[in-house]
This record gives sequence, C-alpha cells and structure tokens, in this order.
Amino acid sequence: FGFIGNPNPTFQLGWNNSLTYKDFTLSFLVDGRFGGQVLSMTKMILDQYGVSKETGDARDRGYVAVNGVDGSGNAVSKVDPQTWYGAIGGRSGISEPYIYSATVVRLREASLGYSFPIKNSFFHSIKASLIGRNLIYFYKKAPFDPELTMSTGNGLSGVDVFNQPATRYMGLSLNLTF
Repeated sequence: FGFIGNPNPTFQLGWNNSLTYKDFTLSFLVDGRFGGQVLSMTKMILDQYGVSKETGDARDRGYVAVNGVDGSGNAVSKVDPQTWYGAIGGRSGISEPYIYSATVVRLREASLGYSFPIKNSFFHSIKASLIGRNLIYFYKKAPFDPELTMSTGNGLSGVDVFNQPATRYMGLSLNLTF
C-alpha cells in the first residue's frame, strides 16, 4: 500500500536478452516500473484554459457527461464545458481527475548488429550496430513519461508541469578489434 500521489514504484522489473544468428546480433532491454501515482499539472492548466483535446471535444458536444446531483438533490447528467473545466482545471482545481498510474513498461534499449567476416586483415573483427533507446511504450496510462518529473525532491516529485517529452535516441556503433 502507498500514499495517494506517491510516485515511487512498488517494484521494478527488467528483461535483457541477446540473440545471435550467424553474423547478426539482436539485443534488447525491456523494463518496467510498477506502482505509484503521478499528477499532470500540464493537463490541469490546458483544461482550465480550454485548449486540450478533451475540452474541445466537450465544446463540440455542448456538455460534459457527469453523474451527480445539484444542491436540491436533483440528478445532473450534463454540465457546461467551460463551467466544468474552469472548476476542476488549473493550479487551484480538483487534482483527482489528473492523477494517473505511474506504471510504465517500455523497450528501453535495442540494438541490431552485424559482424563482418574478416580474413587476413589488420582487423580481427568489425561489427556495426544500429542502436535505439526509449523506442516503444508497451504500457503507459499517464499522458507523459512518469520517470520525467519536475523534481527529485519531496515537493514536486511525480508532478508534470510542462516537462519536455522523453528523448528517443537512435545511433550507430562501429566496433573495430585489432
């Protein structure tokens, strides 16, 4: 059990493997962080100003569907989008709709390499590889990468406030053995 809004995972798990066939090598690392909760302040602010996709969809429909009652106890099923998102969005809004699971499973690294057959050369071996990092999310509920947060301190850990997206890296590796 954890506290509400605790971004720390309950556990982490990873699987690293390397497969070789003839002169080809495929290596990959799949890892996951399970548990925890994160808050998207970015989404709260975008909703308050009415510039998110959800607020646009609600304006197109003309309402936000809710299941509630008014002050007199009468059932309420539709609310004006500007009223709804103006009340729940923004820095002083209701944060519950903006809390997401911090569980994330991704293809952290992958590489595909080829070893060139070398005979009677100055080099014993030459291997070229295509390498990638942060390539695919297999599972993610938050609208941002839960590992990228505002701070590592107690104050804003697990909070997204217009953070930059996770960087996807692609590169080449050349390994020469003499």
